[in-house]
Amino acid sequence: MRSRFTQSFKIQAVEKALNRTDDIKLKALAESLGVGYSTLETWIRQSRDQQLETHSDYQITSSSTMPKEKRPQDWSREEKLTMVITCGSLAHLSI
Repeated sequence: MRSRFTQSFKIQAVEKALNRTDDIKLKALAESLGVGYSTLETWIRQSRDQQLETHSDYQITSSSTMPKEKRPQDWSREEKLTMVITCGSLAHLSI
């Protein structure tokens, strides 16, 4: 059975692929997202041709228009550290 991915997922996957560091291979990224390598390549090509869009005709134009919410697995080291510090300070609060 073929998996169906939402347009939002496709857009976020393409953004991740285009913003990845040089040490992360596209094939490894596709595997971590649970999509085929050729599928991710197709989505990237479609985004460059402006064919990957949502129902509201959203075009991939910049990362500033993407949703800011990320999974904890996708946080940068700085974001993880900030969260640890924030949560650590909560334990010292008295109720």
